[in-house]
Amino acid sequence: MFRLSRTFEGVRLTALHFRLERRPCFHYINAIHEQASSRQKPQAKIQTVKKQIPVKKIAPDRIEELVKKHLGNIGEAANAFKSVSALLEKHKTKYPELEQYIEHVSTSDRSIQILEDIKDQRRAHYIFKILLTGVEPAYQVAHPGEKDHTNVDRAAWISTFEEALAKAIVQIVLSRQAEQASQAVGSPKE
Repeated sequence: MFRLSRTFEGVRLTALHFRLERRPCFHYINAIHEQASSRQKPQAKIQTVKKQIPVKKIAPDRIEELVKKHLGNIGEAANAFKSVSALLEKHKTKYPELEQYIEHVSTSDRSIQILEDIKDQRRAHYIFKILLTGVEPAYQVAHPGEKDHTNVDRAAWISTFEEALAKAIVQIVLSRQAEQASQAVGSPKE
């Protein structure tokens, strides 16, 4: 017997399926189709999920944090100037000669000028300045003999100021010792 083989919607139909019967062909094909459907795996329900694209929103809290950060930086700059000014005043009381080394102190400009050596004819000096450029403070130092300033961080600015102040105080101490030595040599012994 010769078999005719064909595929119909994934169901293999042969000539034996199409034999003549009392019922109409339409009913017979529907029955075969229903049998094939029941043998196939049930398809899972496909859920369409919309992928949400994360959108970065600048939250009001973030803005407030940035405002606090900038105000904090400005406050740190003001505190840095106040602390070096207080340090300078503290040492002026102990070393009154220090007044000769301080050329200029301006709280409005946040700047201090300290002479490197009062005996030096060039009058070379350190310039310590804090500028507010926009909302960012710029700590600037000009060393003796330099025309241009250098931008440094807060810690380096304070450290350089302390070093310049210490050098001035060392010169004062050395001049005091020289005076005492000259007075000791120049005073008559009894």
